Amino acid sequence: MAVWDICHIQCQLFFVTLRMAALYRILILCVGFALSCNLWAQSREFGCRNVDGVWQEKTDIVNSAFLARYTINADSIWYSVNEYDGLNPIRSFGGTYTINRDSISIRIQYIKRVSYTAICRDQFLPASNQWSILDEGTLVTDTLPAPQLFVLPIKIEPKTLVIDDVPFYLITDEQQ
Repeated sequence: MAVWDICHIQCQLFFVTLRMAALYRILILCVGFALSCNLWAQSREFGCRNVDGVWQEKTDIVNSAFLARYTINADSIWYSVNEYDGLNPIRSFGGTYTINRDSISIRIQYIKRVSYTAICRDQFLPASNQWSILDEGTLVTDTLPAPQLFVLPIKIEPKTLVIDDVPFYLITDEQQ
């Protein structure tokens, strides 16, 4: 009878150990699931952060249409070049984008450029050596044969996007 009791006790301890091991596994799975859900939610919150609007380089005061700008909405991005370089026939380019934690991936799909240009020199300030292209032609949209992908570092602040170490400021509707 003593052998039977010892065997019975050992069996009970064995099953209790199995149950505890199963409970520990379930606990570990639950903790892992909770952590992964939390990380997923944080990444969604960051990725869904609203960056829609017009973002102008260098200043938040709209004092020049010549400064570079990003126009961003839910599914597209459009970049207007800095027009202080008067010899650049490209006026803007655009496509789609995705924002990750610390980078923005821009897929450029088209370029807008002046098709026919004439070159002029500033006749009033010849000492400034100002050459520029006259916008006498038409604005043409060239679709790229294959989208070009650029991944740039980004920092998102309440009214500032720092893209590739260049600050762009949110321009509100009242300022435009």
